[in-house]
Order: sequence, then C-alpha cells, then structure tokens
Amino acid sequence: MLLLFLLCILAPGIVFGYLSLRRLESKFQQDTLRRMRFHTREVGMAVFSGIASMEEQVAFLSGVLGNGTPRDALSRDTLAWLPQSRFLLGVSRIREGSDAVPLYGKVCPPPSLGRHAFAHLASGKGLLYLERDPGGRHRAFIAHTVPGFPPEREMLSFEVSLDYLWGRVRDATPPVSEIVILSPDKSPLFQTQSPPSGLIERIGQGGARKEVSGHFEWGEGSEAQIVTHSAIFLKPAFHSDDWTVAVTQPRSEAFAATKHFTRILFMTVLLVLLVAGLYALVQIRRNLAPLSVLEEGTRRISGGDFESRVEIGSGDEFEALARSFNTMADHLGKEFRVQAALGKTVQAILGETDRDRIVRTLLDGVASVIPCDCAGLALLGTDGRENAADTFIRGELPTDLGGTVQAVMFLRPAEIDRLKSSETSLAVNPGREFDGFLSRWPGPRPETFLLSPLVSNGELTGIVLLGYKKAFDPAPEILVRLRQIADQTAIALSRAALVEELNENDLGTLQALSRAVDTNSPWTAGHSQRVTSLAMEIGWEIGLSEREIDVLQRGGLLHDLGKLGIPPAILDKPGKLTEEEYAVIQKHPSAGAEILRPIPSMEKILPIVLHHHERFDGSGYPQGLAGDSISLHARILSVADVADALSSDRPYRPGWQREKVLAYMLEQSGRQFDPGVVTAFLRIAARKPGASLTDLFPNPEHPANPVPWNAALSGLSGRAARGTSFSGYSETYPRG
Repeated sequence: MLLLFLLCILAPGIVFGYLSLRRLESKFQQDTLRRMRFHTREVGMAVFSGIASMEEQVAFLSGVLGNGTPRDALSRDTLAWLPQSRFLLGVSRIREGSDAVPLYGKVCPPPSLGRHAFAHLASGKGLLYLERDPGGRHRAFIAHTVPGFPPEREMLSFEVSLDYLWGRVRDATPPVSEIVILSPDKSPLFQTQSPPSGLIERIGQGGARKEVSGHFEWGEGSEAQIVTHSAIFLKPAFHSDDWTVAVTQPRSEAFAATKHFTRILFMTVLLVLLVAGLYALVQIRRNLAPLSVLEEGTRRISGGDFESRVEIGSGDEFEALARSFNTMADHLGKEFRVQAALGKTVQAILGETDRDRIVRTLLDGVASVIPCDCAGLALLGTDGRENAADTFIRGELPTDLGGTVQAVMFLRPAEIDRLKSSETSLAVNPGREFDGFLSRWPGPRPETFLLSPLVSNGELTGIVLLGYKKAFDPAPEILVRLRQIADQTAIALSRAALVEELNENDLGTLQALSRAVDTNSPWTAGHSQRVTSLAMEIGWEIGLSEREIDVLQRGGLLHDLGKLGIPPAILDKPGKLTEEEYAVIQKHPSAGAEILRPIPSMEKILPIVLHHHERFDGSGYPQGLAGDSISLHARILSVADVADALSSDRPYRPGWQREKVLAYMLEQSGRQFDPGVVTAFLRIAARKPGASLTDLFPNPEHPANPVPWNAALSGLSGRAARGTSFSGYSETYPRG
C-alpha cells in the first residue's frame, strides 16, 4: 500500500521534473550558443572597426601625401606624429600608365580595378585588398584617391599591418575560446592557435554556401568543439569580399555550467518531491475524512468553482468516488468554458453588421470554442462565377497578410446538395470526399476537415471550415457546436447584406434629393455632388474614420436643402443682392435643418446643414459660432463649399482661376476657415497641380503620399501669389 501510494505521488513529479530539466538544459544550451554567436559578432565588429580606423588614417594621409611629397621626405620618424601610425608599413603612388612608386616602405602592388571599384574610389572611400608575398603570407593594402585626381589617373596604396588588426581581435577574444579569421578565398588570415585538422575547411564551406552566420559541432568525445561563424561584411565600406570569423570553444567548457546546474537542480527537485510525498502520506493517513472532503468539493462545484478537486487516498470506494467526482468536475468545467466561449463568439458575430468584420470575428473566435489547426469561411455568390466560394482562411498557413489567406474555391453540384441536405456538420477526409471543393486549398491540406453549411432561405450561402493536420474523429458535441456557430453566422451575414442594401438605397435617395436642390438654379448643377466629393477627400486627408466620412457624405449631399425655398430670382440675380435678399439667403441653413429635424436618422448631419456658413472667426451665420464650437464636419464642408462656388461660374461673376482660389483660401485661413482644414485642402491641391478645382475630386478615396501644404502654392504666381484683392468675392453677397 505504501509503495503504491509513493508511486502515485512521486512518479508524476519525477517524470515532470525530468522533462522540465531536459527542457531547461536545452534552453541553457541555446543561451550558450546565443552567447557564442554574440562573441563572434563582437570579434567581427572589432575587425571591421580596426579596418575602419586604419581607413580613416589612410584618408587623412592621402590628403597629406597627395600634394607631391617626395619620397625622401618620408620615414617612420616623420610619420611618428600620426595617431595609430604603427599600423602603416608602406605607401606607394600609382599613376596611370606607370609602375607603382614607393613613397615609404616596400612597393605596394596596385589593386585589380573594375568599373565598380573605380566608382567606389571616386566616392571617397578606401578600397581594401589582399595580396600574398613569396612566402605565402597575406599582405593587406588600402587604396585611396588623391585629392583633385580621379582614381583612373592617380591613387595612393597603403600597406597596413595585419598584426595591428589582430591585436584588436585578441582584446575582443572571450575566455576559453579560440579565434579563426578567414580571407575571402577561405584561407586563414589569423588564428589564436592551430585548429584541429579539417576545421578550417568546414568553416570555409559555410562561407562558400553564402551563409551569413551559423554554428556546428566538430569532433567527438572530449575533443568535441562548438563552432560559431559569421561573415564580416566589407563590400559596402571597402569594396572587398567578405571575411569570415569563427569562435571555437570546447564543448565540455561551453556546457559545463549547464550540466552542473542541471545536476544540482535535479537532486533538489527529487529531494523536494520525496519530502512532500512523505509528508502528504503522514497527513492524509492522520486526517482523512472522505465524506467531508466530498461535501466540500460538491459545495465548490455548485458555487461555480469547476477547478475544485478532491483528493482521497483511502484505497476503497471513497477513493473511486473521488476520482469520478474529479472527472465530472473536469467535464463540467470544460463544458462551462466552451459554452461561455461559444456565447461570446456568437454574440460578437451577431453584433456586427459588416461582412468583413463578421468574417474577422468568426476566424478570431471559433478556435476558442473548437480547437483546430486552421479555420476558414467560404462565401458563395460573392465572386460572380458559378459555384465559386470566396474563402478566408486563418491558421498554420504561409501568409504575409496578417494571418489570413484569401482563396477562391469551387463546389461541385453534388457537394452543394449534400451540404444543403445535411442537418449537422460533416467530418470529411480530402481525397475521398469534397475533393472538388478542397482541391484548391492553399498550401498543404489538413488530414481532416469539419464542414458546416450556412443556409439562408433554403439556399447554401457559405461554409464554415475547420482543419486538422492529423486525422481527427470529432465527438458529436463538437459537430453540434460548429453547426450552432454556422447558423448564427448565416443569420449575421443575411442581416449584413440587408443593412448594406438599405444603406445603398438610403444613399441613392439622398443623391436624388441633392440633384433636386441643384436643379433649382441652372448655375448650381452638380454643386452638391462636387462639394461632397471634395469634403470627403479632405476628411480622408485629415484622418477621419469611415463612419465619420459617411456622415460627411450625407451632410454634404443635403447641405443646401434649405435653398428649395429660395426664389430663383434671388439665386440667379446677376447683380448685387439687397440686404433683404441677402437675409433670405442667410435663412437657408436653418430652413434645411428644420426640414431634416423630424427624421431621426438625419440627426448626425444636422450640424453640417446648419453650420456650413459659420466662419472660424465667429462672423458667420446663422448662429455666429467660432472655432471648435463649429462641428468639424461643418468646417470641412465650408472649405469645400467655397472652393467649388469660387471655381464655378455664377450669374453675378465668372468662375475664378485655380491660382486665385488657392490664394483666397490661404488668405482666409484662420478667418473664414479652420487653418487645419485649409492645410489639408492645399495638400490635396498640390498633388494634382494640373487639374481645375471643379474637376479635382470626382471619386473620393483615401489619399496616398501626402505633399507638404506649402507645396500647394507652387502654382501661384504674380498678383495672386503676392496678395490679390478678392473683390470679386466680397463685393457681392455669396450665394453658395
């Protein structure tokens, strides 16, 4: 009995502890590799910075030596004043058509130069290249242009000390590690000690495969080495092929701390488990009260605590009852969580009235109700082709589209009939069932699919799909839950289609009404539509949401609704209006608002209709509002309204030229108009410099590549740009 109890208590803990330790050991090894890769990059940066430092000195010397300094004027003593001059071994002048002339030290062989190399030198950068001496040792050179001469005619070549560079590398070498640096041809340039046979060739293979970095193990047993390697990118700065740096460390040293920690932690966990098991055994044997434990567990379950479990180790029927109790609690908890997730998902789906948001909500939430590897929604009738299903898929698929893939899949008539006649969800295997539909699945197909039809008015409108990478036999309740989600999704999509149809009808009515307003005068034909398009474009430029743009569109179409009550004799009068006639004009915003006020759906556009003739400085009508007291929609519409009115012919004046309108809008910024709205208007105008203002905005869409607002004035010239007298607008009362 005691042995059985100990096994039940300790075995899971030991297994769990072992698996956890293995995972921890793996993580420590990954950290060690990450640290070695970091050291490799550090050494690479030390090499790069050393070359860059020498190149800076070479650039400086090029300016000093490029003035024709004779050879006998140079020596190590004369160069001792230069900082870091100990790296310099020789200098040669290389001129077109002649051999290299040594100025100091040995002759520096000229580099092999092509078109790209000349361009690199001409940009003022140094060119790094390597040569071998007769003994096979590498020599390093940096070529640089002479000020005032193109590189084709004359340049200087400097031999630099690799030993100076390796000094920097030694300073960056981590403890218990060795360094190997390879040239572009994968021959060793530097090594802290002779590596094992074949290791340099193995490192070179990584460079030959164009690997930027990597790691591998070399050798076996006590001789095993951990090797990390990385490329040193020299091409952009020095027009040299990449060098390779590698850091090696004995495996026993690299993972010594990991093994030591794992050993201690394993012993600690084992000791804790043993002590806990013995203590639990003593306490349970001493204080066991099976009935009270079961009663307490039942009370917690009834209170909604489905995580509650009872532990009874009496070895009799009470222990069996406790196990059954825990299983029941587990099932109840899972079912409660699933039902809660199902209710939340269904509520979210039914709360949407836009098709795209319904698709997003379904794909976001279905996996929380029914776990799966991927989920999709296929919608019929949206593609225009017969039996085509526009399918949205999210899950373990290769995608760059925010986790969602869109594909067009096709259903066979027999597949449609089977889905329509099915009263529950279907579990199918590709290749045997629904192969016509699933054959167009993007990427590797899952082994099992769950399909649930969306049926509306007896017609198949879509399919909810769940995919599983491995063969899966779903429980009946899973198929039922999926069908519940599919039925509610079908309802939501039907309602979204109805809402969209009503919105389109509503907008068509508003457009017809706006045309009726504009036909009140032959001079204002198309005015409301043009103003609306321009206002929407400004709204996109400012950053309004789609809902706000919709309000702006509806308000723009009906902003002059009050003009239906103004006699054409006033609207079309060719001369200046009398004060009485202007008073009639000033009533049209209030008249339009009163017409719309009884309609609840027009409540949001009332401020646009009522306030579109208010001025930013408070001198407008009908209420004399100023600044932010005027709704943003009305401030936007005011700019669009005036811009179109000034650009169009009126009976009392011809339409203004584009430059004059832009100058007027800029002059009235902060007076008649909101400066922020004027700035947005000018940015839009600057993007379309060749168009007249009346034709700028036929199809409003979200603008791209904004232009600085002051660029909008680039088309202004002469008197309009310097400050025109805008008497053509102010001498007669404006009428729209």
